[in-house]
Amino acid sequence: MRIWNGYGSEHSMNLIMIGRFQEVTGAKAAEECMKALQELAEGTWSDDDWRSHDERMPRELGDALREMKLYDMGRSDVDNYAFDHSVTRDAETVRLWTDESDVQGFFKVLLHYGAKVEVFSRHEWNEDATPRSDVSERSDSGSD
Repeated sequence: MRIWNGYGSEHSMNLIMIGRFQEVTGAKAAEECMKALQELAEGTWSDDDWRSHDERMPRELGDALREMKLYDMGRSDVDNYAFDHSVTRDAETVRLWTDESDVQGFFKVLLHYGAKVEVFSRHEWNEDATPRSDVSERSDSGSD
């Protein structure tokens, strides 16, 4: 009998990404752009896309990204907006929650609109970016 060990991505990243802007207008623009990208991703997503060997960007997706002036976004950046995530805005701050590890598309939008970005795992940190008090109780480092 052979037992295989492998890597799986079933573990939730439980990430929070916080973009802090100098002005509310930047935060609003980023939030609106993320909503537009989510609608675009949901409209162009297909469950069988991963099976396709043709990774070219559909024309309508490329045209939409050019219209939004998001020239550094790729198909996979947009596809991630179809996955489960949430975005909220409070004045100059945009918060994004996701269980995905591929967050480059979100990161690019925040930077495009001028955010200072902070990313951390809610496994180790609280929503306010303070360390969780129960982390030391959960970890087993093996040292005395």
